[in-house]
Order: sequence, then structure tokens, then C-alpha cells
Amino acid sequence: GCQLFPNGTAHSFYEVNLNGTAFLSFHVPSATWERRWPGRDAVAAFAELELMKYPKTTRDLQHFLNTTCVDILRAQNAITGKQSSRSHTPLVLGLILGTFALLGMAVGIFLCTGGSC
Repeated sequence: GCQLFPNGTAHSFYEVNLNGTAFLSFHVPSATWERRWPGRDAVAAFAELELMKYPKTTRDLQHFLNTTCVDILRAQNAITGKQSSRSHTPLVLGLILGTFALLGMAVGIFLCTGGSC
């Protein structure tokens, strides 16, 4: 992902977690993968070596994170006129739909247990 700060600077990142622990990260300025797994793990070393075999892919990822991702955030900020933050629309929509579903279920149970069903 990427972050756009109020002063106009940006920070790009790409991290891979395994079971909630940092596994690998992509160092964007140098377009290299780095092991983050604690200790000397053969799987992390293997994954790092395999990912580094594809320089075009790592350059494409670097370009996406440094350019495309940041440009998308800047365009979004230009439209909204403010620094973007996480959208709460899906949460609110889910709560409203969930409330209606529970209300409908409660009315159905009331009607069926009241002998009208």
C-alpha cells in the first residue's frame, strides 16, 4: 500500500505476514525483498531468493507502489478535498442491513409463535 502525508510526501510499503508474524517485506526504494521472519528460517530464505529471481516483477511492483498507488491517493484527495482515511461505508451498510435482518427475523418469530403463521 501507500500513504500520503499532509505535507505532500508519500510512503509506500508491501509486507507479507504469516500467522500474524512479519514474513517478508518489499523494500520499495531498492526494489528488493527482505526477510522479516525471526531467526534463520529456510522457508523465508527460499521465498526471498525465489522472489528476487523476477527483476521485472519487482520493478513493476516498485513502480506501482511509488507511482500508481500515490497518484490514486492524490487524485482521490483532489476529488474529496481532504486527506483520505479509511472508509466506514461498508461497516455502516452492514450494520443497517443486519439490523433489518434481525428485525425481520424477530417479527417472523413473533408472528409464528403467536399462532398467526
